[in-house]
Amino acid sequence: MKNFVYFCLISFCLASFSSYSQASKPISPKITEIIKDSLFAPHDNFEYAIKRLYIDIKGSEHNLDFKAFRYAYIGYQNMKLKNKLNEKRLLSIIDFTKDSDKKRFYTIDLEAKKILYYTYVAHGKKTGMSSSTYFSNENESHKSSLGFYVTGRTYNGDAGFSLKLYGDERNYNSNAYKRGIVIHTADYMNEDFFQKNGRYGRSLGCPVLPTDIYKQVIETIKEGTMVFAYYTNKRYLASSKYLKVSDLTKNNTF
Repeated sequence: MKNFVYFCLISFCLASFSSYSQASKPISPKITEIIKDSLFAPHDNFEYAIKRLYIDIKGSEHNLDFKAFRYAYIGYQNMKLKNKLNEKRLLSIIDFTKDSDKKRFYTIDLEAKKILYYTYVAHGKKTGMSSSTYFSNENESHKSSLGFYVTGRTYNGDAGFSLKLYGDERNYNSNAYKRGIVIHTADYMNEDFFQKNGRYGRSLGCPVLPTDIYKQVIETIKEGTMVFAYYTNKRYLASSKYLKVSDLTKNNTF
């Protein structure tokens, strides 16, 4: 009986979306699948909330990988529980599974349910050429680091206007502050460099944003918001203290 009720509910919802799409643009197969998955697990409110939010922010339309978003949202909620973040309800994602010639930096406003920034970002010289493969927490490694960061204050340094980053995930990003890993811009992150070289440049480990947008992004995410550097590293994803869903469901955080 329960399965029959779920079937009827799914049929009704998909029929409604189909009718709606005739008057507007069609619903993508990817979004349809997410909706179907959510209805088959109505008891799991937390997972449903993540899927619903992904649809609301138009994640698929911005080529935001759902797994990256899910991990980022879980981390965001855990960091909120630990009082690590400010009240802005912002989270940023660097998706290192994408090559550097693809837009892979996202800033999402969870309050407005909107992607504020969707742009390019450089990785460390020894992390890879166009793709990101090698990561490190060591000083002078010239590699990017994975994990969750909290943004600090802005300052003007050797790289110009920059934003401090603090990581506290041992073996992954806990040395970020000592290494001078900050968000800034550079000449190799402009359109001229890209046209000449077919790709953007690489950093000494910092996430470097395009010259035409970095100030806006920095001013928006400074002083207590979350940045998540994502990659499909199984050991990290299984061990991160910020990716424990049980801590959230126990506290009814969704």
